[in-house]
Amino acid sequence: MPLPATIDIAKENLFASVEEMRERNIPEVIQQRLLRLRDMYNYWLQYPRIREQEIVLELQKRYQIQKSAAYEDIRIIKYLLGDLNKATKDYHRYRFIQRNEESYEMAKRMKDARAMAACDNYYAKYMQLDKEDAKDLGYDKIVVQPFQPDSDPTIIGIKPIPNIRQRIADKIKQYMNEDVQDIQFEDADFNEDDIFNPKKSQETSEP
Repeated sequence: MPLPATIDIAKENLFASVEEMRERNIPEVIQQRLLRLRDMYNYWLQYPRIREQEIVLELQKRYQIQKSAAYEDIRIIKYLLGDLNKATKDYHRYRFIQRNEESYEMAKRMKDARAMAACDNYYAKYMQLDKEDAKDLGYDKIVVQPFQPDSDPTIIGIKPIPNIRQRIADKIKQYMNEDVQDIQFEDADFNEDDIFNPKKSQETSEP
């Protein structure tokens, strides 16, 4: 099955039970892959700092699949993880600030003014203290204009049609009756060149 279709199925069924997958007519081979993706999805969440290559090796070790198949799984898992990279960056931001404070305290105890200034410099640069704060444009203060729905078309300059509701009902009754039948779709039997490119069609038919 093509990768986009597998992603769509995984989005809806990654945590579904096998019984639910069967009820949704998901093929057996896709069910097995979803279970494999779920396993590695949880594994990557548990160890978010693990490298992609290590995930590939883990996939090959657990499921005896080819490297190319493992990389295809990685692509889907990374898509499903979504904001993992953002969460990881938030963690690293926290760690940076924590370590910077520890370094500053250590430099202070050692009375190392140069190291203290370096910590302050890194902190200011990281927190972008040299840049102006974003201005509040006041969008939250915009008052939404009140609109009152109305069925009278004359409000916008349209001439009303007499007995419009009765006419609609009559048309529905006229066309939606027991004689209406569903039909099967059939491919159109025609040559597109005859309609859209008659010159080409003529040249092709000439001996």
